[in-house]
Amino acid sequence: MAGLKGIRRALEAPLMRFGLAVVPRFPRRLLLGLARGLGTGAYVFSARTRRLGLANLDVAFGDSKTPAEKKWIMRESLRNLALVLLDLLWFSRDSDARLQRWFVAAPSMEAELVGPVGANVGITGHFGNWELTGRYWALRTGKMMSVAMPIKNAAVDRLIQRMREDNNQVVIPREGALRKLVQFLRDGGTVGLLLDQNTKPREGGIFVEFFGRAVAVSPAAGVLATMSGAPIIFICARPQRDGTYLGELFGKIEANEVTGDDRRAVAAELTQRVTGFYEDVIRAYPECWLWSYKRWRYIPPGQNPEDYPAYARPVNLS
Repeated sequence: MAGLKGIRRALEAPLMRFGLAVVPRFPRRLLLGLARGLGTGAYVFSARTRRLGLANLDVAFGDSKTPAEKKWIMRESLRNLALVLLDLLWFSRDSDARLQRWFVAAPSMEAELVGPVGANVGITGHFGNWELTGRYWALRTGKMMSVAMPIKNAAVDRLIQRMREDNNQVVIPREGALRKLVQFLRDGGTVGLLLDQNTKPREGGIFVEFFGRAVAVSPAAGVLATMSGAPIIFICARPQRDGTYLGELFGKIEANEVTGDDRRAVAAELTQRVTGFYEDVIRAYPECWLWSYKRWRYIPPGQNPEDYPAYARPVNLS
C-alpha cells in the first residue's frame, strides 16, 4: 500500500502539468461532459465516498428528503467537484477573458463591487466553484489575501499556488497569519476565507450549530471583523446549465454589527451567523456542496453520538 501511495504521489505533479497543457484547449462543452462522466464514475465506483456523502445527507436532512433525492444530490455533488478540479486547469489559460465570459456576477454581488471597494472579510465555501469565486473577487478588487493549507504533494502545491498568485491572490501559510490578515484589512484589502471545514478545538475551533448539530469551526471571520472593523461578505458561485457560473451574495454582516465590548463573545456570535449563511445556501442548493467530507467529525461533551455519523468521535474540551 505504501508503495502504491508513493507511485501515485510521484505521478501527481507530471499529470497536473499534462493537464495544464491539455485541458485548457478543450471546448467548454467537452469539459462539461467530461466532468459529468468523472463525477458519475466516482459515484458508481467509489463506494466509500458514496457512503460518506449519503451519511452526511442523512444527518443534514433526515427523512425530509427521500433516499432517491439524496442519491441524486450526492451524484451531482461529485459532478460539481469534478468540474471544479477541471476548471482549475481550464481557467489557467486566458484567465481574465474566460472569467469575463463564464463568470456572471448577479446584481447582489455586483453591488459590492461598484465604486471603490474597501476592506471586506470575504467568505465562500466548498460550494459551487470556490476557486473561481476567489479568482473573480481578486480580479475585480485588485488583490485578495487568503490562507491555505498546503497540499501534501509539495510539487502540486507549488503549481496551484502559482496559479492563484497569477490571479492577484496572495496566499499565506497559517503560521503567523492573523497579524498579516488584520493589517491587510486595515489597509483596505479583501481577505478570502473558506470556513465550512473542521477546526480542532485545541487549534482554536469553536462549536456552533449546523443543521441542528454542533460542529467545530474556525472563528476567523468573526475575529478578523472585530479586530479590523471590516464587514463580512458571504458569496458563492453556482454552476449553470450553460457552463457559466452565477456569483451571488448570500449574506452580509455590516461593519456596525461587528463591534462590541466583548470581542470574543461578538466573534462567537458572528461565527454562528456565518455558519447560518452556509446552512441556508446548502439547504437551497444542496447539490452544489461538497458532501464527501467528514464535516461532523467532532462530538462535543453532552451531545448524543447517535445524532452524528458513524465516523464522528467525541472530543475532550478540557
